[in-house]
Amino acid sequence: MHNTYPKPIIIIHWLTLLLVVIAYLSSGNPTNTGLLGQVHVTCGLSILILFFLRLSLIVIYQKNIPQNEIINQYQNRLFKIVRLMLYLSLCIVPIAGWLALSSLTDHFKIGSVNLPLLSSVRGVNSIGELHQFLGNAFIALVGLHGAAALIHHFIFKDHVLKSMLFKRDKWFRCIT
Repeated sequence: MHNTYPKPIIIIHWLTLLLVVIAYLSSGNPTNTGLLGQVHVTCGLSILILFFLRLSLIVIYQKNIPQNEIINQYQNRLFKIVRLMLYLSLCIVPIAGWLALSSLTDHFKIGSVNLPLLSSVRGVNSIGELHQFLGNAFIALVGLHGAAALIHHFIFKDHVLKSMLFKRDKWFRCIT
C-alpha cells in the first residue's frame, strides 16, 4: 500500500489551491476590472479543466491512492461529505461564474480569445450573486479542509497531510 498520492495528483491539488486563491483575490465583476477580471476568469476556467483532469488521474491512479485509516465512522462520513462538497465546488463554482459572466455581457476576451457565452442568461443578476455565494462557501470549505489536514498532522499525528506532500526525492530536490 502506498502512503503518498501520485505526483500528478499532488501537483494538480496544489496548483488548484493556487488558482483558487488567485481567483478569490481577483474576484469582482470581470467586465469592469480589466486585466484582473481576465485573471479571475482564466483561473476559473483553469480550475474547471483541472477538475476534469483530476478525476481522470484518480481513475488512472486509483490503486496508488493512499487509504488512510479513519479514526471512527463519524470521521469517515465527514470525510466523504467534505470531499464531495469540494469536488462539486470545483465544478459548480466555475460553471456558475461562466453563467454569471454570460449574464453581464455578450462578449468577453481573454487575451485575443473570445469566450463562448450564453445569450439566454443575459440580464439575470442573481447568477452573479449565486456565483459569489458559492465561491465564498467554497473558500470556507477549503479553509476547513486545510484545518482538518493540520489537525491530522498535529493532533492525530497520522500521515494524512504528508500523503499530499512531495517526498524529498531527487525530483523534489531539483525544484527546491
